[in-house]
Amino acid sequence: MSTIIQLQDKKLPSDCLLFKHSTACPVSHRAATEVRSLDFLLPLYWINVIESRDLSNWVESQYGIRHESPQLLFIKDSKAVKVWNHSEIRKENLKQLLAGG
Repeated sequence: MSTIIQLQDKKLPSDCLLFKHSTACPVSHRAATEVRSLDFLLPLYWINVIESRDLSNWVESQYGIRHESPQLLFIKDSKAVKVWNHSEIRKENLKQLLAGG
């Protein structure tokens, strides 16, 4: 399992994953369970969007990605190159990423 890093500052490495989670949403809970069960090669950052709205808004602005939750962003070279929303966050949809490509 990957180490999950709680995002606390408005700063991310140039290559990472970022999971935006709503603690009040059943769909987000299911996606969080999927994300927690996977082993990524990249660092995995986590935002609870209700409790950290300012960080969630910063991500939206910084990467030009409309906010949704749950949402998983693949950030490469400081750009969001792939985004999964809601029910797209499933193991079978993340296999290529998990393999390192």
